[in-house]
Amino acid sequence: MSDHRSSPLLYTPMSRRRMLHTIGAASGAALLSTAGLPRQIHAAKAPAIRIFNNETDPDTIKFLKQMAKDYNAEAGVKVKIETVPVMQTVTKLTTSIKAGKPYDFIIYWTNLAIQLAEQGQLAPLGDIIKEVGEDDFGPRALRKFKDDYWLYPYDYNFNYILYRKDWFEAKGLSVPNNWDEFLEVCKALNDPKNKTYAITLPFGNGVHTNWGNTAFLWAAGVEFYDDEWNVILDSDDIKPRVIRTLEFLQKVAEYSPPGPLETSLKDMLVNFSNSTSAMTSYTGRAIHTIEDRNPELADKYAIMSYPGPDGGKRAVTYGDDGFSIGKTSNTEATVDFFKWFLKTERLIDYQLTVALHYQPPQYSTYKNEKWRSHPLIQKHWDTIEVMMDFMNTDKTLVGSIDFQGPQASPNHARIMTSNVIPKMYSRVLLKKMTPSEAVDVAAKEVREFTTRS
Repeated sequence: MSDHRSSPLLYTPMSRRRMLHTIGAASGAALLSTAGLPRQIHAAKAPAIRIFNNETDPDTIKFLKQMAKDYNAEAGVKVKIETVPVMQTVTKLTTSIKAGKPYDFIIYWTNLAIQLAEQGQLAPLGDIIKEVGEDDFGPRALRKFKDDYWLYPYDYNFNYILYRKDWFEAKGLSVPNNWDEFLEVCKALNDPKNKTYAITLPFGNGVHTNWGNTAFLWAAGVEFYDDEWNVILDSDDIKPRVIRTLEFLQKVAEYSPPGPLETSLKDMLVNFSNSTSAMTSYTGRAIHTIEDRNPELADKYAIMSYPGPDGGKRAVTYGDDGFSIGKTSNTEATVDFFKWFLKTERLIDYQLTVALHYQPPQYSTYKNEKWRSHPLIQKHWDTIEVMMDFMNTDKTLVGSIDFQGPQASPNHARIMTSNVIPKMYSRVLLKKMTPSEAVDVAAKEVREFTTRS
């Protein structure tokens, strides 16, 4: 393991306010007052808190079930957990609202939270986040909409590239610094005759592509909007950047397993862990997959951010996950529950259910002894240091659909759910359009649904 002092994130000067917060957060989780602890309510009269959960890891589900029992024992309030696959999140939440049965507590992602907030379906979380301390959250972790926060992030969910460092070393390859070098690496690692491929990347419609294959766009400086919500995707400055990215991805797709438009999240995990591909796009869950399926690879992989076209600042895609409180008849009881969750360090326990996947957005977590002492955190500390370095915005651009335009907006969810980016990819890969034509069609589509919020 390298010296922890090499990480500027852990050893940067701190203000007195932030230092006091960090000490409190590490010892008691979030400086929440005892008023946040649950009030005992007669179980027969207390409505159950309904939790929507799209984190399907067995350990996470097990934790949530035990947490529900603990809270019921302490507060006399039942907690019901409903787990839904991530790809069904939008549909399930939408139908629950239409049916008049909205969830009290929601585990999902930011741009959908903004969309629900616009519809008046969420309770604001600003008071809770301010009590915790806004300055404890890393770059771009918090997103304001209508002057308030609607999601408490628990996972940066950075999308980066995992690569087989042993294969790189065997072929004398270095981490690529630009797109030409990246293609050279792909060419050197690709061996389709032996069913070994350079990289597994998603290109088809879905959340997995919007999150798992957009960082090259951000690294190229692609923007969808200016500061007044004018669409600039097809502008004289941005369009050439998009075209260059599409042409580059066409070449990258040649070094991927057959059927890149059908690549799923599972393919991304399995192909890397079983040595079908030398690189893949993902986050820390891929490391857990290695530990579960092929632990011999645990010291043979490394992670890197996405290179820019000509070098310079690299990029990762942010896709943070977090908690929201629904605006329901049960909101007050749910606020009490969430304050208990934070006060009792259940947040740390929750993050440690998939310790390498849920990258904490709060600086104080990296100093928390419970978190730091977890065996997998200790074992993969070199990787953790790289993850933390992605939070250094001097080195890495944290890009996302969520950061297009001047502020948080429902426009971001529309870009995602309309699959503007995946459709642009597929039109080019299937040769139905030239890259230039695909950009024009995408820009037109974005203009049709954009509102100047």
